[in-house]
Amino acid sequence: MKDTLRQSMGWLHTWCGLLLGWVLFGVLLTGSLAVFYTEINLWTTPELRSPVTIDRTHAVRMGRAYLTRVAPDARQWRIVIPTPREPVLRLVWTDRAGKATTHRLDPQTGARIPRDMDAGFFFMRYHYTLGIDRKSSQLGFLIVGAAGLAMLAASISGVIIHKRIFRDFFTFRAGASRQRAWMDAHNVLSVLPLPFHVMMAYTGLVLIYYAYIPAGVAMLNGGDVKAYQTAAAQSLYIDRGIDGDRPPGAPRRTVDLAALLPRAERAWGGGPAVNIYVSQPDRADAVVEIWRQRDDRIANFPDRVDFAGSDGKLLRVLVKRSPARETQAFLAGLHFIEWGGAAARWLYFLTGLASAAMVAAGLILFTEKRARKTMSPFQAMASRITVAAVAGNVIACAAYLHGERLLAPGMDDRRAMAASVYFLAWLASLIHAGLRPWGRAWGEQLQLAALLCLSLPVTSALANLPLTTTLPRGDWIRAGADLTATAIGIVLWIAAARVTRRMNAQVNP
Repeated sequence: MKDTLRQSMGWLHTWCGLLLGWVLFGVLLTGSLAVFYTEINLWTTPELRSPVTIDRTHAVRMGRAYLTRVAPDARQWRIVIPTPREPVLRLVWTDRAGKATTHRLDPQTGARIPRDMDAGFFFMRYHYTLGIDRKSSQLGFLIVGAAGLAMLAASISGVIIHKRIFRDFFTFRAGASRQRAWMDAHNVLSVLPLPFHVMMAYTGLVLIYYAYIPAGVAMLNGGDVKAYQTAAAQSLYIDRGIDGDRPPGAPRRTVDLAALLPRAERAWGGGPAVNIYVSQPDRADAVVEIWRQRDDRIANFPDRVDFAGSDGKLLRVLVKRSPARETQAFLAGLHFIEWGGAAARWLYFLTGLASAAMVAAGLILFTEKRARKTMSPFQAMASRITVAAVAGNVIACAAYLHGERLLAPGMDDRRAMAASVYFLAWLASLIHAGLRPWGRAWGEQLQLAALLCLSLPVTSALANLPLTTTLPRGDWIRAGADLTATAIGIVLWIAAARVTRRMNAQVNP
């Protein structure tokens, strides 16, 4: 490392930003999209009508009747009550072998929805695992953790090395040299949302602290993460054996679940219920646990009320936890943004895109600083990876949404096929970036990304949900998704045109 503090921080900022910035851009982009994960799930499910009037009592009783019919011997039922944001009745049951099955119903008609409504969850999973199944490998999980630490280090070192942080606060010279323009862009996108950058990086690490700092789990639970999570969940239905091998009690019909909702809501002091868990359903030892919806406060840990399933007797009200658990729930809530309504989600979405753009500007700046010199093989390789890491990730996300819309709902391994569209699109972008000149690769990939985004509303029209239908109907979720895709496509097309124009000017000065 170098001699002075600023030089040392500059070295750290450059190499942390470059080596983990390639990962971090995709993590930030998919995290921004995951802010609207339920809206994306709805957008990719044309079979489900929206908006609809939600009758909670009718939905809960419909779900109860469905589960009684298809899973009478289940070890556990779960009913997720429809909401305006997620107008679908989600039913989950766990059999005696521990296998969970999920069905989704139209909350008005009771018809089963043929899709798994997983599109938004894909972006969420990629955001913290890079799409690698945590059960088979922790690699993606740990790489994202390292990227989060790198973002924290880069944020702090960036403040230290920035000599004129206040003077350059609002300085952006788009007409200056390319290096100066990218430096200004990186500075503005770094400084203005700096509290957001630090908050999201830190809270992202706090969410799953037990994996990155495993000493506590090793001491308290002998390294058994599942045992730790069970203890931390503080859930009565787990305590009473839902995850164990305890045999079910004698048959006895569980009380009306819909009638328990107002009692639970009064017990925790207001706020709607959203989850109903029933362990050992329709048995004498059944336990019903009702969870509060999390959209009216920041803390991510929901209040819970437990009832005896046989007679509806109140067993427990859980509204307070330890100070440490409350702090972790608050920090998790800051990251997950289930609160604050549409305005808060849009703020997180736009600021998240600014974070991704900040990383992109820094990656491009690395190449621009060295463009006039003879680049080393590593620097040349880095410039190609940057194209795929930035433009390639945008292409992959848009291609994935096309795949979710166009793949047949009933096909085998549909979820894996849709994920393959994302990774194959990114791989093709990487190969293309390696074969084409750097500037040409940028222009061509940005053009493709723009076309993919601009054509997403076409897939809505093919699904009989064009803007001319969704706007008059007041279906702002689907209309908003199409309009947002169109706006992003226009921005990408303008960026591609600027890159192409500069490349042509260099060839024909």
